[in-house]
Amino acid sequence: MSIIQKLQLFLTLLLIVVGVKGYAQTTIELTYANEPARTTRIKAMQEGKIAYASVNELATGFLLLSKRVAETRQLELQAKEYNICLTPGNPFLSITDSKRSRSLVQLPFGIEQRGAELFAPVESFVDVIDDIIPEEVSYDRTKQRIVVGKLSLPTTYDISKVSFAQKSNGYLLRIFSKKRINDYESWLKEVEDGTWLYITLPETKADLQALNSQKPDGIVKEFLAFQSPTSLQLTFKLNTKVRNTELMQAEGSNDLLVAIHTPVEEELKAAKLEAVLERTRNRWKLDCIVIDAGHGGKDPGTIGVKKTKEKDVTLAIALTLGKLIEQNLNDVKVVYTRKSDEFIELYRRGQIANAAGGKLFISIHCNSTPRKPKPANGFEIYLLRPGKTESAVQIASRENEVVKLESDYQQRYQELTEEQFILVTLAQSAYVKYSELFAEILQGEMRRMLPVKNNGVKQAGFYVLVGASMPNVLIETGYLS
Repeated sequence: MSIIQKLQLFLTLLLIVVGVKGYAQTTIELTYANEPARTTRIKAMQEGKIAYASVNELATGFLLLSKRVAETRQLELQAKEYNICLTPGNPFLSITDSKRSRSLVQLPFGIEQRGAELFAPVESFVDVIDDIIPEEVSYDRTKQRIVVGKLSLPTTYDISKVSFAQKSNGYLLRIFSKKRINDYESWLKEVEDGTWLYITLPETKADLQALNSQKPDGIVKEFLAFQSPTSLQLTFKLNTKVRNTELMQAEGSNDLLVAIHTPVEEELKAAKLEAVLERTRNRWKLDCIVIDAGHGGKDPGTIGVKKTKEKDVTLAIALTLGKLIEQNLNDVKVVYTRKSDEFIELYRRGQIANAAGGKLFISIHCNSTPRKPKPANGFEIYLLRPGKTESAVQIASRENEVVKLESDYQQRYQELTEEQFILVTLAQSAYVKYSELFAEILQGEMRRMLPVKNNGVKQAGFYVLVGASMPNVLIETGYLS
């Protein structure tokens, strides 16, 4: 064999190994919480932040029977009560139960084929497996580990650390928690030389030695933690007056965040706002409405049971709404973020709205459930704030997935951490009450005029609303599922 032939053979084998799309080969750990000896490694590959795992090896690890259908290239997995059918290149899974009832589940990314093996996006595929086998199944993205059953916690303490930091437009307290705390309350007591901040967390245990050994820092003069049989109280002596506080869940973790507003901060903000209002008083007339049709182009959005694409529905609604505004409000200009089937990045939508001098931003979307068909129906209206309910967080997460279709999305969106998200919403405080007022009016009119279920006004962290410096709402007009 000549040198050239050997080189050609080497390059061919190299392409087979790394795949045609530049995936990096890796492995993912599969652990049984109650049977550590069964721990094994699953073949996987990585593209950016998306991990894919071998479906055949997952089936073996979950004790599922598998059968490849040669005619259709599909792979069938058999559990006790369910059958799952996967198709290469297709994000839809067909699930049939013991009563022969069939439904579709849409994954955020399609099934990939490498040689004779199929690979599925781990995080979303594990959620499907969790629904069809008796054991609880979860995926830890940071540790790249799939866990069957519940791992025992190494300690009984829920809280062992707090941190306090000054931000550009406020102070932020983080309470690090190993469990999700849904019930909490705080209150303030002003004294001559500062303010006492009290936070009570029912049914929560803390490492008092670790907490009380933390040294006060910054505006914190004293810090004490008290444990009772039924609750934990955290007490902070602050060396400044406090106007108010806002206590909320941190997105993506079990931690609690406390945003602290001081009189100095509020007075400076009011002075700056007054100067802006003085220069732009004539511009506050409602003379420009920006209508944002969600998704578009290579991003179809959610896909309905009858293959209806969200991007087509939102565009039709947006164009119809724009015509109605133009016909009934002569002094109002209508600006569209898109008027055709094209892909517009989320950050560009906010730029379009700001450049047009928009006074109101309306983003139109359609809702869906992960498994189709489902009887869920109705409209709901969202404001830009951290999500309070699991369903709101999931809807925002699904809508935000579109950023992965943008080039350099990691650099563009990586700075939106939990703390900075809260400070972003504080920076938009000038528009919050107008967003709330419009959402209330919109909900009342839609409830009165439409024969559709009213699911209320909610809040969640939608990227598309972050960049729009004006009153804004996002509407989920109905369920395609």
